[in-house]
Amino acid sequence: MKTIKLNTLGFIQKIEEHKEFKSFMLNYILSNNFNSYDDVSTTDWLDAKNTNREYVIEMEKILKTYLTNISKKLKTLEIEISNMWFQRYSKHSNHKWHYHTRSNWTGIYYVELPEEKVKTQLYDLNKNKIIDDIKLKEGDLFVFPANILHRSPPNISEKNKTIISFNVNFDNVELFDNTYE
Repeated sequence: MKTIKLNTLGFIQKIEEHKEFKSFMLNYILSNNFNSYDDVSTTDWLDAKNTNREYVIEMEKILKTYLTNISKKLKTLEIEISNMWFQRYSKHSNHKWHYHTRSNWTGIYYVELPEEKVKTQLYDLNKNKIIDDIKLKEGDLFVFPANILHRSPPNISEKNKTIISFNVNFDNVELFDNTYE
């Protein structure tokens, strides 16, 4: 089998509503009782399809503009968020290498990112190495193809790392003309 090397797209946008939403989200987490899952300290991943959670409703309002920007770049007319969950990583907590299924894009919003070293890592299967040149910081929204192998490395910080992750499909491609050159 021949391997074809392709460059891929990813999008990083600064969430302008970050300061207010961060406070809201951290209060939400601390005010509720959540469990751990695998090596993730705190998460509501098992409830990811429930769109009636308070922060999901607020986050979807915020994401509308940012996902519309991405949709325009992808030349699509439809945006569908299929599920959403948060994950909080205390010291040494991590999320193993994985893909997201049944979606074409994955989104990660960094509610808390104490050090860039604990950002999400992508893996380049062609070069057999971690992609480490993506610059991310707290308040960023990172959207990338869901079929890229990725993980949250162990949190080496004394401070928590908190993200909101979601799967999103962009569809109904808007063709620029009728030719297929």
